[in-house]
Amino acid sequence: MNRYTLLPTFLLSLIFSSPSYSEWAWLNEGVDGTTFYVDLERIRKQDGYVYWRELQDSLKPDKDGDLSYKLFNQGDCKLFRYKTLTAVYYKEPMGGGTGNTFTPKNPEWIYPSPDTSSQSILKFVCNR
Repeated sequence: MNRYTLLPTFLLSLIFSSPSYSEWAWLNEGVDGTTFYVDLERIRKQDGYVYWRELQDSLKPDKDGDLSYKLFNQGDCKLFRYKTLTAVYYKEPMGGGTGNTFTPKNPEWIYPSPDTSSQSILKFVCNR
């Protein structure tokens, strides 16, 4: 496999792995009641970046009717920024049911605002 097919294959295998092997750890609750979890078993550091799976569970469906999201993120701990490489949207809580996958072509780096769930999650995964 060349490097252009290896990374997408690796990312998809992480996203679609069975949840029974995940150790989701509750990290934070947003002001709207959304709860944030990180898969402790799949935090990886490679080539100066940290990669992790995140689960967001909402109290109310969003405008598209989605209640939860599983994200695969890449973090840059030195510059304290992250980007979402793949997102899967679910109509059921806690990533239940069949999901719809979205993979941005050129994900942009996000610098988390102070005192947000994004900031605390990035800090957590960088310190693991």
